Amino acid sequence: MSFWHTFLDLILPRHCLACGEELNSSERDLCNVCLFSAEYITWNSATDNPFLRTIWNNHDVEAAGSSFYYSPEAKIHNVFIAIKYQGYAQLGKKLAYLSFPYWNSLGLGKGAEYIIPVPLSKRRKIKRGYNQAEWIAQGISLQTGIPVNCNILKRIRNNPSQTHKTGNERKENTANIFKIKDNCIDLNDKTILLVDDIMTTGATLCDCIRALREYFPNIKIQLYTLGFTKQN
Repeated sequence: MSFWHTFLDLILPRHCLACGEELNSSERDLCNVCLFSAEYITWNSATDNPFLRTIWNNHDVEAAGSSFYYSPEAKIHNVFIAIKYQGYAQLGKKLAYLSFPYWNSLGLGKGAEYIIPVPLSKRRKIKRGYNQAEWIAQGISLQTGIPVNCNILKRIRNNPSQTHKTGNERKENTANIFKIKDNCIDLNDKTILLVDDIMTTGATLCDCIRALREYFPNIKIQLYTLGFTKQN
């Protein structure tokens, strides 16, 4: 660590995005305590787990995984807020890069030709300045070499935020909001990895799957989200 970084830390102290404690000169974004105490998901299968069983109620998918348990009461809630709304998209990329190898070792991403991030509406992306799912996808791509493709799906309606909505409200809020872009490549008989930041009820992912399957009936789909909301 350079003298100038140490000096800047003294006059402009940085704080952990999870707990708010001051970071030392070797820490970035998260303190070591929060980084190592986060509730990591260690399901032992990418082809049969709580994530998949939730989606299987609506769609057939090959594999799925998530890296962190998420809840609004947990410290990691602040991390996801920072990634999604406060300009810390690079942290989403970093966490995906560090945590995806566990799922890759269980076969997630195997055979995938593209990573497709769940898109934002144009208006929301302009307002926010980025799509956090794209950054998470970049972290996976950097780790696996699978290219990110943002030219497949588009969001055709700027639906209200999902925050504080019930499961049924989320389904209604995300019904038919995704569509395949014009003149995109043929994905029939190909495997893709669909990526988002948090899986709560699966409503957003399910509408993406609906759009993909309507246009490419023989597509093979895998799923990954950085966070997974514990089901009651």
